[in-house]
Amino acid sequence: MYKNILFILLILCGTSKAQSFKKNLLSANSIQFHHTIYVYGYEQQKNELLFKCFAFDQTLHLKDSINLNLGKHRPIDYLETSVDTTHDVINFYFQLADEKNVVTLLRLNDTLGKICSANNYDANHVNSIAVFDDETYIFKNDLFVIRNNKDTSGTQFYLNKYELKSMLKPFEYGDKWQFAFERQFIHHATVVYADSNYVMVYVNVNDGIKKGQWILRINSITGELIKGTRLSSKIDAKSYLYSNSIYDSKTKSIAVIGSIYEKEMIDFKKNNSNFINLSKRHQLFLICIDSLGEVISKTEKLIALPLQTNNQTFTTSYHLKIREFKKTVSGFDVWADMYEQTLPNSFVYFSSWHIDIIPNELDYDITPSRFLIASKAIPKFISYTKGDTYGKFMLNNICDYDVFKYKKPLNAVVVKTAMDDLGNSFFILKKTDILLGTKKYNYVFLGKKGLENKVLLECAKDQKGNVYFIKQTNYISFTDNIEHTAFELKLNTL
Repeated sequence: MYKNILFILLILCGTSKAQSFKKNLLSANSIQFHHTIYVYGYEQQKNELLFKCFAFDQTLHLKDSINLNLGKHRPIDYLETSVDTTHDVINFYFQLADEKNVVTLLRLNDTLGKICSANNYDANHVNSIAVFDDETYIFKNDLFVIRNNKDTSGTQFYLNKYELKSMLKPFEYGDKWQFAFERQFIHHATVVYADSNYVMVYVNVNDGIKKGQWILRINSITGELIKGTRLSSKIDAKSYLYSNSIYDSKTKSIAVIGSIYEKEMIDFKKNNSNFINLSKRHQLFLICIDSLGEVISKTEKLIALPLQTNNQTFTTSYHLKIREFKKTVSGFDVWADMYEQTLPNSFVYFSSWHIDIIPNELDYDITPSRFLIASKAIPKFISYTKGDTYGKFMLNNICDYDVFKYKKPLNAVVVKTAMDDLGNSFFILKKTDILLGTKKYNYVFLGKKGLENKVLLECAKDQKGNVYFIKQTNYISFTDNIEHTAFELKLNTL
């Protein structure tokens, strides 16, 4: 009886003081998935190597764990463990350094239940989604891919639907249908939403009678075009470049937000641009489309950019892309990231900007917040060392500018942006030096002396570290130690 009471007291004490969790684990790393933190790594047991994965809730309580025996190996025998959550499951890939074409797969659900594993499998077949182009979209077991085929007569774009054959083995897909876009003048196309009923596709047409930007609604089962809705105007030659959208599955309506450009600013047919005027102003649009593909409302707003540009030594322009677009009770909540351009086809992260969109009697009021230059608070935030592309979008040529407007960065600079109690923006920015292998998480906020920077987490060369926000100002930090023999999870407050 006394032992049971003591055990309960220990549990209660551990629960009330569970501000950190430390454990020995070799080459540890972490991911966040379904509001759970997963920490994975190795444990050496004599000659055998065990892969281990632990699941923690947002109070750092250990929920589940799983082991996989990799045989007579050491951690040094393997390349860095790869992990993804494709098709809403956790996929781990283990690749021996001396057998780069062979991979071991472990697939788990979010409670760490084993779905399948595959040993000594061809690396090209384990993650077969990698063979597709960048323009992919996954809904449950369906994979939608935009592909194109170039020949002497031009470029033909196709939307292909594939279906996952089985969760019980490495991902392989079967063809379901193919939708061929009209052959002429398609510049770019991307899937912006898909479910079991519809596929929504953004298309940029650079010439012809259908020149402009469109949202296509396609039947997800048959691949037939239901309706095409023009975002741009038939009257003038302005480009309405898509940046983000919200699809309402109940009403089957879609809200699309993006930027408007005069023909003199960007011409996709002639492959040229002149963004000088863009440094002074930026024009946003918000278009709401109902379930029948009809435009319910169309709002345009010219926003002045409060920046000093075009000095005597170089010409600078600033470019907005909408990173967060959320529906609220009263309207829409928007976070835009601003990029600076001083070199051709090179766009460098500069800051982020909050925008409120509230309905009025006619359409919507679009109101930006006070603008703060977040990157200036962090010393040498962007590295201009040759070969370091972190924090930058590098385009092959300016005709890819429409892709820049909607494409997510491979390595995100912005971890979180929000408004404090006084209505001022604050920023969580990740500074990564790709060449040195170091990383810092920075908290930038408006203090008594102006913008201030506080380092939340700093990782030495090749040291793993991550920050996961669980509430407005509360976050969990993960770090492995310098020796890569143990890890720590810690609850923190800004």
